[in-house]
Amino acid sequence: MYRRTEKHLKKLSLVLALLFIFTNTVAFAQNFKDVPSNHWAKDYIDKVSKAGIITGDGAGNFNPSGNVTKVQAAIMMARMMGMDATKTAQARQTHQAFLTQQNIPTWAQDGIAVALAAGVITETEAKGFYLNNKEAVAQRVEIARWLTKAMALEEEAKKPLVVKLSFKDVDFIGAEDQRYVYMMVNKGIINPDGDAQGKFNPTSPITRDAMAKMLSIGYDYMVSNLLLNRPLNNEEVVVKTQTIMGTISSILRAPNELYVTIENKIGTKTTYIVNEKTIVKLDGSKIDYSELIEGLKFEAEITEDNKVISFSAEGINEEYEGKVRSTIQTSPQMLTIEYTKDDKSKTTERKAFYLDPNVDITLNGEEAFFRDIKDGDSIEIKVRNSKITVIKAKSKYLKLTGTIKEIKLSSSDYLLVIQDKDKETFEYPLDKNVSIYRNKSRGKVTDLRKGDDVTIEVEDGVITDIEAKIVKKEGEGSIVSILQAKKPEITILNSKGEKETYYLGLGATVRLDKERAELYDLKVGYYVDFTVEGDEIVSLYALTRQKNQIIIGNISSITTKHSLITVTVDDEDGTYAEKTIVYSGYTTFIDLYGNTVRESKLEVGDEVIIIGDYNDSFIEAKSIIIPYEK
Repeated sequence: MYRRTEKHLKKLSLVLALLFIFTNTVAFAQNFKDVPSNHWAKDYIDKVSKAGIITGDGAGNFNPSGNVTKVQAAIMMARMMGMDATKTAQARQTHQAFLTQQNIPTWAQDGIAVALAAGVITETEAKGFYLNNKEAVAQRVEIARWLTKAMALEEEAKKPLVVKLSFKDVDFIGAEDQRYVYMMVNKGIINPDGDAQGKFNPTSPITRDAMAKMLSIGYDYMVSNLLLNRPLNNEEVVVKTQTIMGTISSILRAPNELYVTIENKIGTKTTYIVNEKTIVKLDGSKIDYSELIEGLKFEAEITEDNKVISFSAEGINEEYEGKVRSTIQTSPQMLTIEYTKDDKSKTTERKAFYLDPNVDITLNGEEAFFRDIKDGDSIEIKVRNSKITVIKAKSKYLKLTGTIKEIKLSSSDYLLVIQDKDKETFEYPLDKNVSIYRNKSRGKVTDLRKGDDVTIEVEDGVITDIEAKIVKKEGEGSIVSILQAKKPEITILNSKGEKETYYLGLGATVRLDKERAELYDLKVGYYVDFTVEGDEIVSLYALTRQKNQIIIGNISSITTKHSLITVTVDDEDGTYAEKTIVYSGYTTFIDLYGNTVRESKLEVGDEVIIIGDYNDSFIEAKSIIIPYEK
């Protein structure tokens, strides 16, 4: 591996250039028999002949009108670059296996190896040098491409954003090749006016006299710019670099490269070139340079001519909430969201993002596909480096069936809490013009009750239609508490030991021992049969003490032999009284969760709830409930 500083390389090029010039002053041009003194290209032919770039056929002929083959063109350009024996041997060694594989004749191997090593031609191009064991003829557009690279003008050719050629057949020249042709026109090697018809003829062959002219002008350029014997592509050249930090403020995308404008911490902006040779990493992972986006914070290594060698950036995380405005389902998938940019002015903005291949999508709380997302859906998205990684969407139109669990009043708005069959809870506000039907009759919000079965229609997260059905239920148990209020509440303990609390509905039927009664006639401990609609009691039939007396107190004594328990209770007047409880094999012993408890676990002092029937001086226990874990 050879190391060359730029200064040293220029010195070597100058020495070699002077050597060529000196040689040319003492050498004599070969007098080709078929190049008369009045031939239009004689001076060019003499120059390249003296320089050893193009030779004759060995019989004194130049064959000026003969077509140049691809093999000949590669060798001519290798000679024009003036590589010394060391570089030629190095190139030959590097590419020998390929040359042998392609059956390149020995006499042509040095030139083609140098052209490959210098990047003038590619291996793919070299594979097409022979067709049916014959040398393929070079095309004019290929000569323009190879000569641009041989003259070290490839980077300069790629700089212009737009190139303009006046040839009538410019549309037949590939976009990238137009840059090479433009560069040769710019350096005076190709006539900008084309042939007599104003054409470039990109796929036509090129004659040896025309080639002599192009190589002669190219050679002069290389001598004057000290480009002879320059380093090959695999030689190490010391390049001065520096490290910069900043934020990408804008990107101009051109063919084969990016013009990236960087803003540093003091606000200064500078533009740098990023291309396929740049090593680009995002969050430590290598990416293609074309994936760079505006807003990235980075650290980069750059050259003196503003080319980026390496680029390391931190990813950008963003979150948006708004409405889906459009989707593109074909690859690459894309979603456009409209979101509120300014909460004060309520101004909105739209942005489009591509989807990450591993995007996580949920719709109405369930896993979904991107095709399930529709225009108008409410959406929350997470974006990583301009790609959506998470989508949480709610359908613009939603129909839900369940049971009313709660009716809330928030400020001036009503909120409905609904539980579906899977016990999942949803909460939505009511539209001010909501349509309500209860048991097929038009109603109002105040007609709805907890426990009603409902089917609701939701638009943009707001309930617009409600169809409610009254759910009737019958039950029995003993009253454990009564709340005297504007909307009275009664809590009943059922036979399972579960407490159920209901409102006493306006106009509810209340009877005590078969007589019409009022709320204040009811007492704690009364046994009741009741019917509820939703969360309201619509009818209640109470018995004073015939059934299911409820006793709450503490055990003061236990006589296991006679199955007797004495319980001390706090009467309503604040005095204490003892109640005798008789239990049997039919009595259940449970905790508040319905779990069976052994009789032997009872101890003096335990708090218990007794449910049973009065029988003269004692209570026959149906259930003995321990309201805590034993």
